[in-house]
Amino acid sequence: MVERDFECDVGLSFAGERRDYVSQVATQLKSRGIRVFFDDYERERLWGKDLYAYLSEIYHHMCRFYVIFVSKDYAAKVWPTRELQSAQARALEEKQEYILPARFDDTRIPGLLDTVHYIDLRQTSPSDLSDLIVKKLGKDARRNYLSPTLDRLFERLGIEDDEEMQAHAYFQARSFFQVLRRMNSDERDAVVSLLRFGCPEELPDNVHIDADLLRRLTGKSVARLKSLLGGIRSMGFQCSIREGSEAKDNVQGEVLGDAYTFYLNWWDLSDQGVFPALAVARAMIDAATDGYCEEHGAAFLERLDFSQLASATVTQESHESEE
Repeated sequence: MVERDFECDVGLSFAGERRDYVSQVATQLKSRGIRVFFDDYERERLWGKDLYAYLSEIYHHMCRFYVIFVSKDYAAKVWPTRELQSAQARALEEKQEYILPARFDDTRIPGLLDTVHYIDLRQTSPSDLSDLIVKKLGKDARRNYLSPTLDRLFERLGIEDDEEMQAHAYFQARSFFQVLRRMNSDERDAVVSLLRFGCPEELPDNVHIDADLLRRLTGKSVARLKSLLGGIRSMGFQCSIREGSEAKDNVQGEVLGDAYTFYLNWWDLSDQGVFPALAVARAMIDAATDGYCEEHGAAFLERLDFSQLASATVTQESHESEE
C-alpha cells in the first residue's frame, strides 16, 4: 500500500437500521486503539458542516480502509451511496484495495463489483469482524498516531478516576498532537527535545533547560534554537532565554563561559483554560517514550507515534533483530 498520512484507520459506512451491529464493531475497534470514523463519535465535528462535502473528504482522503455494510436499506439511502461514490473514486485513482464490503444480505449495490470478496455478516459476529479488520490493518510501525483511548496518559496525569478531566485532557492531547504535525522537522525537534529533557519543576508555568544542553541534544546552535522557538508563537508557544544560573552563585572563583536557560510554555489557543496544557504536553512526551531506551524513544517521537499513551496499543522495549 502507498504510504500516506491517514487521520482514520477505518471508516464505517452503513444504513441506520444496522446501527446496533456497527456500533458494537466501532466500540471494539476503538478499545483496541483503532482510529474509527463512526458518526456517533463525530457528532461535535459534524454539527453545522456541509455533510456532502465533508463526508466526501472523509471517505476519499482521510481513511486507510473503508468498510461498507451492504443491506437493502443501504441501497435505498442517499447518504451511504454518496459515501460509496467518494470511496470508489479513491479506489479508482489508487488502483488498490480500499473498499472492504461486508454483507447483511445479497442486495446488489451499483458500482460494487460482484467479483470483490466480501464478509458475510450473517455468519460473522461484531467481535469476529473487528478481529478481521485489525488483521487487515496489520502491524506496521505507526506514524502520526494518537490512540482514541489514552488511559496511560490519564494515569500519568493523576486523573484516571475523573471522567470530566479526562475528556478535557484528551482534547488538549489532540490539540498538541495537531500542533506537532503542523511544525517542520527542526521546530518539532527543538520543542520535543526541550519537553523531553527539560526540567519540569516549575510546571505548569514552564519547562526549562540549559541552552548549551539543548544545543548538544539537537545539534543546532543556540542562535538557531532561538530562531526556531521564537517562530512558533502562532501555535501557542511562548519561549524566552535568560542569562545566568543559580549554580554560578554557589561556585567560588571565576566561572568560565556564559550560562543561558530556555523557558518554554504552551497554551492551547482553542482551550478554555480548565487544564494546564503544558502539563499534558510534557506528560505525552514522557508517556510516548515510557519503557524505551533513548534511541527507540526518539524514533517514536520522530514519527509522532503516541501508541504508548494507551494500554490497548502499548508495546515493550525489544532489541531483537527484525527479519
